Amino acid sequence: MIFYAPDCSMQHSEYTLSELESKHCIKVLRKVNGDKIELVNGKGGQFVCEIIDQHIKKCRVKIIKPTQHEPQNKALHVAMAIPKSSDRLEWFLEKATELGLSRLSLINCTNSERKSINQKRLEKIAISALKQSKRYYLPKIEAPIPFLTFIKNEPDGYIGHCYEAKKKPATTISKAAPILIGPEGDFSPKEVEEAKGAGYIEIELSKNRLRTETAALCSVFYLLNV
Repeated sequence: MIFYAPDCSMQHSEYTLSELESKHCIKVLRKVNGDKIELVNGKGGQFVCEIIDQHIKKCRVKIIKPTQHEPQNKALHVAMAIPKSSDRLEWFLEKATELGLSRLSLINCTNSERKSINQKRLEKIAISALKQSKRYYLPKIEAPIPFLTFIKNEPDGYIGHCYEAKKKPATTISKAAPILIGPEGDFSPKEVEEAKGAGYIEIELSKNRLRTETAALCSVFYLLNV
């Protein structure tokens, strides 16, 4: 079983789990002194440990084998409008984290119906997916910002939309760059032009009309193949 230890580092010889992780370890899983467990810090650190104090709120472990994993070669960055259903955003984040998402930027667009998120809940979902999939890097989840602000801060990338245009197949994506995914009502024509002016390339993710979260997940798959 893997436990999340965000402030554990290569310099630690011992570590105390959070109250939540301690309870899960000792009360739920019934681990005891001498049992081996594994910690990850979401920053590439992996730690094989031995429980030395089976406290239900402050479980303490001795670090036996620390390993620092190198980050993946390419950054998987999706910038998406917030779906009107929070469940759909959470579904996307869980699956994308398992696949290797590096960074999720949330953008407020002209046609966005929802413009706020529960940051702490999203972080919990990402942590759970991190542990489930045995990943070592937690994706960065950014608070929502206006569409124009994002493309000014992050020029040159890809944009998927539903308008008729000369789009490149998503299979031709050749660089690790952000992919813009719009809201249920799509980007406005003006936003598409603004993105193109900022160096974004129009791509076709599918011949079918996709939901926001489905298009975003497709983007992760295409970036994985760059």
